[in-house]
Amino acid sequence: MSHPSHNAGDDRGQYHEEFIPQNSAWFGAVLAVAATYVFFLIFAQFGFLKVVQTVLGEQGRLLKPIMAAMGLAGLGGSAWAAFRFVENHAQRRMVGLFATCGAAAGLSLVANSAALLFVVAVLTGFGTGGLTVTLAGILRRVTGGDRLGTAVGFGTGAAYAFCNLPFVFNAGREAQAFFALGATCVGILAVQMLDLRAPRQVPDSFDYRPSGVAAWVLIFLALVWLDSGAFYIIQHSPYLKELTWGAGRLWANAAIHFAAALLAGYMMDKRWVGRAVLAAAALLLTACVLIEPNRQKFTEGVLLYTAAVSIYSTALVFYPARGSRPQLAAVVYGVAGWIGSALGIGMVEDMLAIPRWFVATAGLVMVVGLVGRGWMLRRNTRRAAAGLLALALLGAGARFAKNVSPVDARALNQVAHPGSAGNE
Repeated sequence: MSHPSHNAGDDRGQYHEEFIPQNSAWFGAVLAVAATYVFFLIFAQFGFLKVVQTVLGEQGRLLKPIMAAMGLAGLGGSAWAAFRFVENHAQRRMVGLFATCGAAAGLSLVANSAALLFVVAVLTGFGTGGLTVTLAGILRRVTGGDRLGTAVGFGTGAAYAFCNLPFVFNAGREAQAFFALGATCVGILAVQMLDLRAPRQVPDSFDYRPSGVAAWVLIFLALVWLDSGAFYIIQHSPYLKELTWGAGRLWANAAIHFAAALLAGYMMDKRWVGRAVLAAAALLLTACVLIEPNRQKFTEGVLLYTAAVSIYSTALVFYPARGSRPQLAAVVYGVAGWIGSALGIGMVEDMLAIPRWFVATAGLVMVVGLVGRGWMLRRNTRRAAAGLLALALLGAGARFAKNVSPVDARALNQVAHPGSAGNE
């Protein structure tokens, strides 16, 4: 007889599975994860903003209300999917939600007014919010617990790799809308491949009790918050954008995304979830320190940033999916996903470089979550690792406070265009 494991979040001892899914069902789960992420990345996070800016202009006064409507609809869709979740109806609901997302992408092709943009925003948010929660609620029933991580990692990595291909990443708004529409069609086909035959299991390990959930929500909140802020700054600084997502880098970024997500999926199946997320936190924090136009380690920063995003994105799907609790998925995606993203962007708006105080604040929140989780688990190794992360943050902060002055718009412009200083 097996005994409950004391590994953080490890439910293998209590719920050992010998279930092996059919290859078609497992691959359907991979495709469903990939299709969901592709729509989110290429349209909800990226392409739709292009549409809004094209119709309203870069500084349109309705831009923020429209994006806020998408966020609120996302929260509403997540809550609706969680509280109305019925496992027997989940696949049919996913078809409807993929269709909703597809309708949003299709409607964006003809949107020429603020009213239509609000409709697209609501459809995008509600469809994405409902889809992510519903998918998390059934994934384990499809793949089983022992192969869940690799399915999530494969799907996440494939989606990030696809979205970083130059012809996708640099496509115009119409092309990206078509890519998103295609992803929803793939998603609908993937749902037909799903087969919920794995044993129904709901782990009751520490990570799924109130204190564990609070720690994980805090950790994911900080990760999404920091990533969203960094992404926004890079995307709105032409110089940083070229260095980070230039045509020459995108192929490498795609490969790193895929490899990092596969590795993360393997770690999830080994139940090294805490270690994987700790690694993602350390990589993301280090990357945000290195991604400055006047730093010699900029390239290393981009590589670390890319790997970190794929690792934590895999964990973001795996954690609620392994718990088999749609309500947990709604909390994680609502707080960490929708609210965390809005907080990150709101805190760095109009900045042209990633501020050190922003990195330090996010790092502190991560440390609180990681150390708190380790303390409650009484895991000395994890407490030590989180402590080392805290020391590294303090050391980095002290070094930069001493040697580097704040980067303002004028300084950044001089770095990007050295010859412009004397022309003012």
